[in-house]
Amino acid sequence: MHLNEDTTGRITRATRKLYNEHADEYAVTTATLDQFPGLDRDLDRFAVALPAGPVLDLGCGVGRDTEYLGCRGLVVVAGDVSERMLELTRSRCAPAGVVQLDLLDLPFPGAVFAGVWACASVLHVPRGDHRRSFTEMHRVLRPGGRAAISLQAGKFEGWKDGKRLACARWFSQRVPESVEAELRSVGFASTTVHRSSRDTWFIATGHKG
Repeated sequence: MHLNEDTTGRITRATRKLYNEHADEYAVTTATLDQFPGLDRDLDRFAVALPAGPVLDLGCGVGRDTEYLGCRGLVVVAGDVSERMLELTRSRCAPAGVVQLDLLDLPFPGAVFAGVWACASVLHVPRGDHRRSFTEMHRVLRPGGRAAISLQAGKFEGWKDGKRLACARWFSQRVPESVEAELRSVGFASTTVHRSSRDTWFIATGHKG
């Protein structure tokens, strides 16, 4: 389903408002790695494959992964659509920067980052706009950099209550093979997919040649 730009904008604004209003509630169910068994291994797999350089935590939420990657010695910029999420991230760790942003129009010049980590963030963007988000990730990566994108497998798209927050959010599930095809179509030289630490989730990785 491809939605027009105005509809996409409304979804983005609604998502920002929702997370600003419920960020503290969301932190209770998402703030620690032990709430997501195996996610530390996913983060480690991403981190060890990176060239030298800063990393963008794209959709950082309450700063859980920003903190972990920073403790591994990486220079991390935290980005999120929600200002309140960024406040919580800033209060828990010391990222190199915190940036309020739209996943479809990243406010960075090209070839800045060695890695982009997008954990459960692109799924809140309409499916028809995922390719645009992947294009932006490719643009801001340095040659040799990697993007890792966590998504939920399936074909559902629309508003529904999620497991971690008792209010409706927009979810765009994906078929892994179609994500790989889109990553290659925007210029990634190679792609891989592996099952993530969560039941129906997977991580698609694109390497910029």
